[in-house]
Amino acid sequence: MERLITMKILAIDPSSNFYTSSTTGVVLLDNATKVNHWRVAYGVDNFKKWFEEVGKNLDYDVVVIEKFTSRENDRARDNTPVQTIEAIMSCYPEAQLIGNNGYKLTVPDALLKVLGLWKFSDKTHHNDLRASARIGLHWAVMNEVQEVVQAIGEKVYSKEKDYQR
Repeated sequence: MERLITMKILAIDPSSNFYTSSTTGVVLLDNATKVNHWRVAYGVDNFKKWFEEVGKNLDYDVVVIEKFTSRENDRARDNTPVQTIEAIMSCYPEAQLIGNNGYKLTVPDALLKVLGLWKFSDKTHHNDLRASARIGLHWAVMNEVQEVVQAIGEKVYSKEKDYQR
């Protein structure tokens, strides 16, 4: 009997800690399949509340957070996601930060659609749930996590066979 190896990725797209319309997107992936997702209201306090109610009881192998680079010279920019990231890191000290440079090339829109990670039932500020799923898969591809890469290939291949019928 073949043993299934899975990688559970808790992927997080941090919100502003200032704009109340901002949201933190959290997606739990098992390889390339969504297990669950959460739309967390903006900021540090709401993330900590979510962590106490939900996050600390989740089963995951790795936590991946989208890295935010503050912009010192632009006063119009909201740099408060750094505060939210610090709060997330206090809840998940083992979390890995990963930049989003090139993540739309690594995990293009068409792939998210095939994987069922394009549309979510919860509306978010800037497609934060989609961004979370993309950053989690980007991390897995960039780190050559074979079980995730293989699951992506299997899903793409099965969809391709459906189209050929």
